[in-house]
Amino acid sequence: MPSFQGYVRKMSHKGTNPVSYFWEYANYSEDKKTKTIEGKELTSDVPIESFLGKKISLITNDEIRCMNCGKKTKKSFNQGYCFVCFSKLAENDLCIMRPETCHHHKGTCRDSEWGNTHCFKKHIVYFANSSGMKVGITKENPVSNRWVDQGAKFGIPILEVSSRRDAGILEHFLSQFLPDKTSWQKMVAGEPGIIDLKKEAVKFLNHLEKNEFFSPIETKQKLTWKPILTEEMMEIEYPILTYPSKIKSLKLTKETPVVGTLVGIKGQYLLFETGVINIRSLGGLWIEFSA
Repeated sequence: MPSFQGYVRKMSHKGTNPVSYFWEYANYSEDKKTKTIEGKELTSDVPIESFLGKKISLITNDEIRCMNCGKKTKKSFNQGYCFVCFSKLAENDLCIMRPETCHHHKGTCRDSEWGNTHCFKKHIVYFANSSGMKVGITKENPVSNRWVDQGAKFGIPILEVSSRRDAGILEHFLSQFLPDKTSWQKMVAGEPGIIDLKKEAVKFLNHLEKNEFFSPIETKQKLTWKPILTEEMMEIEYPILTYPSKIKSLKLTKETPVVGTLVGIKGQYLLFETGVINIRSLGGLWIEFSA
């Protein structure tokens, strides 16, 4: 019997020691007379890690529905959107990936109310170790939710600011010295080496204090932040029996189902003996999961 059938959104998770994973997906109904689409978002009852060590299968009919409007789309943009929603929604604007380029103050935000709600609130700048040390930002509460999503083994918050733009400006500065991306190949290959993130946090906070920042960048409004004093970094345990023998990205299509023994889950990746698959990249795709 399948664990679920529907249009996948992502894997949600609970806890950190260990992490427990659940499918998030949606099903839709259409009224042809009124041309309306109703979507029902669902979460699986059975934890995905309960299938560890078992042979599972993922199949699809290649049908994709936009995770925002529910309409069918031949191609997915930004991991689950149709082209119209990709082009119009504020959450798909370039400044989400590069928050230091925020243009809300210019009156050109795609949706200023959305920006006020999602971007102009407390954000954390953090250091994490997933494939090596990296800098990142998040509004997640707790911040560990973001670390789990990216498969970080260790993490530590370093400072707090009042907006995504401010966090992005500081992250952009720190990215001159530190990576701001995770190497998925290294992340799914094994445990990262130990790095004293607290020591690095103290070092880079001192470095930040020696510089002056403005937000927005082109103004003379001084950017301020609040250091976060944490006694120790957090360690996260993932449900993993063993790491894959081959670091290969598996592609799910109608012609190429993914079938194999599930050996682990890390970040948004399912780990098989012969490769891995990024569930986030399948956003909006119809999937049947069975074991």
